[in-house]
Amino acid sequence: MPFPSRGLTVPTLLARFVLVPFVLASVLGVQESPSRTGARRAGVDVLHYEFRVDFPARAWPDTIRFAATTTALRRNAMSLALDLAASMQVDSTRVNGARVAFTRPGDSVRVALPSGSNDTVRVAVFYRGLPTDGLIVRRDTLLGWTAFGDNFPDRARQWLATVDHPSDKALVDWIVRAPSTHRVIANGALVEETPEVGAAGSRLVRTHWRTARPIYTGLMVIGVSPFAVLELGETACNLAERAGCVRQSVWTSPSRRAAMPGSFARAGDIVAFFSTLVGPFPYEQLAHVASSTRFGGMENAGAIFYDERLFKPGSPGESLIAHETAHQWFGDAVTEREWPHVWLSEGFATYFAALWTEHAHGDSAFLDDMRRIRSRTLTSPITGEKAVIDTTLDDLAKVLNTNVYEKAGFTLHLLRREIGDSAFFRGIRSYYAAHRHGNALTADLERAFERSSGRPLGWFFDQWMRRPGYAEVDASWSWNAKARRLSVTVQQGGRFAPYRLLLAVDVITASGAVKRLRLTVPAQSTSTITVPITLTANPRAVTFDGDVSFLGVLRQ
Repeated sequence: MPFPSRGLTVPTLLARFVLVPFVLASVLGVQESPSRTGARRAGVDVLHYEFRVDFPARAWPDTIRFAATTTALRRNAMSLALDLAASMQVDSTRVNGARVAFTRPGDSVRVALPSGSNDTVRVAVFYRGLPTDGLIVRRDTLLGWTAFGDNFPDRARQWLATVDHPSDKALVDWIVRAPSTHRVIANGALVEETPEVGAAGSRLVRTHWRTARPIYTGLMVIGVSPFAVLELGETACNLAERAGCVRQSVWTSPSRRAAMPGSFARAGDIVAFFSTLVGPFPYEQLAHVASSTRFGGMENAGAIFYDERLFKPGSPGESLIAHETAHQWFGDAVTEREWPHVWLSEGFATYFAALWTEHAHGDSAFLDDMRRIRSRTLTSPITGEKAVIDTTLDDLAKVLNTNVYEKAGFTLHLLRREIGDSAFFRGIRSYYAAHRHGNALTADLERAFERSSGRPLGWFFDQWMRRPGYAEVDASWSWNAKARRLSVTVQQGGRFAPYRLLLAVDVITASGAVKRLRLTVPAQSTSTITVPITLTANPRAVTFDGDVSFLGVLRQ
């Protein structure tokens, strides 16, 4: 039988939410835009989940018992539908402590709520099974067995009863009972690790982790394994939302621990850099975990999961660590409200990993990163087929692609060049501060940049984010000796409509000096632009895109 639920009282829970910078009543009133990939439950806002997970003390956990308690504010809803795979066997449900009937329509559990409105309800679901996805449980010849959450994008429902959508973020408590041979890592701060005696005298440990900030279900995970833990110590001191420093650690198998810390030695510097650039680190700690995940890395809040095969000398690399760490701000603390805007997570992480390269290894390394990002964009078929904000998205198996990573990341680079460093990073900080621990859409970011730059930017987001393609340009130059005038002619169009561009032009003068200018090219098929430069003689050469800030095919 699942062990009984002993959750937080409602007053305590609401008091914890005082720390979160958004108003619950206003969240309930938000009108979601139409989506083909699900949305918030009408009239319900989840405040908190308590997940109790009971692993048996066996060589192989063929059945795991769960108790999932959802605390939610409801307006006029008379039932609550929680996502949960049909393969999970539900034994009973309770509402505010009283046992109630339930139904199982498809991959969900529907529970009737008592009459009322504008109140708080607690819905507990008791169930069991061995998940085939979401929680990846597998045999290991050295470790016996391991279990790792791998929920992205909507796979939490394979093992957790939740509102499985990024628009409804909540606090979470994990209370996991597992054999004493294993340790448990999860989101939040460690509350306790308490020895217990199980059936037939088996030795167990009850581990409790608790978050102080709301996260969405795709990030709610546990890792259960005979971990070896390497403490990286207190990092990024005075740069976190919580007082003090950011505690970081590496969780891996005993056999791989000797290869650590490797690139994780820079983990503290990475957190400090992003904290300074964007805002204080948002979570209680940051663990880097060797895990079972279908991704190279997964940015679970406060507990990044990496493919365990990467834990060897020289790997994971700095770029991957920086990418997943950047997600703690973008994707985790500020989460896209609808899946077509997932670039607000992946595009930011892509570009911020390149910004870490710029900071740590210099301009040349940064430009090499940008060339690789551009090359992947231009060679991917989806770039010409779909917009970055793909409003036709109806299959979350296709939510990730080069558009939301590379094209979106390079577009942030274009915007930085368009409005300048000061306005760009001021806009980033403003956007993050306004939406941290909540949700956002692309329009929210657009408004932040318009305020920081004092310029309308609808045209920029329309051409780069809301339509497919990239620029196709033939650029040439001419010198009028009599007028001492340098002109640049740009022809564009063909497969894609013309773009408004900011084109870097390097003029190599007769004396060999290099002068860089940026020309605004209008969105028309042919433009001839006088270069605002004073020259006394024919330049030796004129080259284009020396700062790698052009997204497209450039012939010159």
